[in-house]
Amino acid sequence: MPKQKISEKELIWASLKVFRERGYHNTSMADIGAACGLNKGSIYHYFPGKEELMKAVILEMHEHYKQKVFIYAYDERLEPMERLKRLGEFSEKIFLSSNNGCLMGNIALETNSVLPEVSLLIKAFFSDWIAAMAHVFSKKYDEQKALALGKESVAEIEGAVMMMRIFEEQDYLKRAHQRIYQKYGVSETC
Repeated sequence: MPKQKISEKELIWASLKVFRERGYHNTSMADIGAACGLNKGSIYHYFPGKEELMKAVILEMHEHYKQKVFIYAYDERLEPMERLKRLGEFSEKIFLSSNNGCLMGNIALETNSVLPEVSLLIKAFFSDWIAAMAHVFSKKYDEQKALALGKESVAEIEGAVMMMRIFEEQDYLKRAHQRIYQKYGVSETC
């Protein structure tokens, strides 16, 4: 028997799991309802449609990353290399625990040309990630070089996640992080 009520946040996090597993276009409101223990129609009490739910998922995930992950880049109590390592450890924890890759990257590829509002939210997420990486690199490099390294680092991680999925080899991500550490000028080995 379906649940009578769940919180909006519970619905968002359950939806995130379904979107991560199935993608945006292959996820129906019925799939989300089943994952939440709700009837499909009950979801419309929370969100008028799948696009609005997807936006809420992206905003929730973005806020989660700002509070729980990107914050390490700005923690002045830590040395810059320790900041990079913490960001890398979190990245590995997320991406190595799932065969589904990066939700933001996957949804961006799937919706970029058809859902412009979703694309803007995903761009904001990646911009914050780049800014966090650039902030760490700014401790050693000028602003322009730090920004370039931040962009390269995020692109390298996303590319490694894609290759990891294609070839089913987790070393892609670990090697990407090693190269990022080397960009800071420190060679770290796993």
